[in-house]
Amino acid sequence: MITYQIPGAASCIAACLLFTSCKLVGPNHSVPSSESAASYKNASSEFSSRLSKSWWKVFSDGKLNSLMADMERGNFDLRAAEARRNQAYASLGVDRSILVPHVLSQSSANRNRVTESDRFGGGGGGGGSAPNYFSNYRVSMSLGYELDFWGRVRRIVEAGRANADAAEVSVDQVRLSLQAQLARNYFAMRFLDSEAAVLNQALETRKETLGLTKDRFKGGKTSELDVARAEAELASTRAQLVSLQAPRAALENAIAVLTGKNASNFSIAAAGITRRAPGVPAGSPTKLLGRRPDVFVAERNLAASSARIGVAKADFYPRVSLIGTGGFSSVDSGDFMKWSSREFAIGPQVDLPLFQGLRRKANLAKAKAQHEEALANYQQTVLTAFADVENALASRLGAVNEVAAQQDSITATKKSFDLSNVRYEEGVSTYLDVVDSQRELLSARRFEVQARGRSFAATIQLIQALGGGFSK
Repeated sequence: MITYQIPGAASCIAACLLFTSCKLVGPNHSVPSSESAASYKNASSEFSSRLSKSWWKVFSDGKLNSLMADMERGNFDLRAAEARRNQAYASLGVDRSILVPHVLSQSSANRNRVTESDRFGGGGGGGGSAPNYFSNYRVSMSLGYELDFWGRVRRIVEAGRANADAAEVSVDQVRLSLQAQLARNYFAMRFLDSEAAVLNQALETRKETLGLTKDRFKGGKTSELDVARAEAELASTRAQLVSLQAPRAALENAIAVLTGKNASNFSIAAAGITRRAPGVPAGSPTKLLGRRPDVFVAERNLAASSARIGVAKADFYPRVSLIGTGGFSSVDSGDFMKWSSREFAIGPQVDLPLFQGLRRKANLAKAKAQHEEALANYQQTVLTAFADVENALASRLGAVNEVAAQQDSITATKKSFDLSNVRYEEGVSTYLDVVDSQRELLSARRFEVQARGRSFAATIQLIQALGGGFSK
């Protein structure tokens, strides 16, 4: 890099006039077009309107509402995302500062000594009488301003603004992810409570059956084998109930972390869920991209990479700055602030990028490659967005249909159990028939609870895939 300083007010004025007529180098960003669809494959008529930002309220669960508020206040991942956003805005402020002149003030008061051999100091046999000691007092102010002929600075600010926009929406993206995670964990825990309720009910039934079997054995109407089978079924049901404790505790602890609380001091009372999953609006596929925070982040990253190509291209051109300095300088403190002690300099400074062609070309090639990567990431994010919605719709539809099928199964197995129980009491059938029907009924009831749990999870998955009420 070679620097030339060209003095003269006329040169400065000419440079400023030239600056006003300059254009930006590099590509101007535009949002790439994407293939859309008229409708979702698995959407039903219930999906019509738009989601609210407080989307979890569609579940009508007061405890979940309270936990969401706790998470908003206490989650540290969310705090970290907000800190990254603040960093991005601070970086944007640094970039914008290049648009305005930078001013620096300097002051000094020095006591100096020159060597006796210095011919300007009068030593070294020259016989001069100039003193070897002198003072220097100086105060100055300097101003520098880059004349953005090629748009290098404006492209830097453009990239910084895009990065700040992406960081802003990344907070919404992190928030939505945490909200969905909290809702999934919460309902997974609640449906474990529902399973536990089913098992507790089955436990009471098996206790009654064991009592009946013992009475029949005492009356000589059945064998001791039936009693042993009844005891085995009771123990098996207890074991199934105990097996739910560890996964429930893990979900409760995960909720504690999400809400920013110590798991050792956090607990949620057991409560099952008997209702079905609510319907949520899927909206139109043509509006999906504007409602997904990850798509917006990818688009802003693409915009930043486009601006950086302009920065790399502008580096091929001379960099022109307006430089000005002024102040007072004197070796005598008494003359320091006199008008005769003034000094100043003003003029443009031109930095020429000589013998740096390979480096500039490599930087430009790197910027273009980064833009290609950002473009591919954006296009992949768009495709993933539509696939996410379709997957969620298919999962929810399958889970809802499974709930209906399992409820039919409960009706049928309940009838089978009642008949086998009556036949056993009448001595028409063996206790083995009762055991089989009991197992089938318990399995059907547990499968129905699990299917409803999957329908809730799929509903949350769909809400997240639709952007959770986000819009930009």
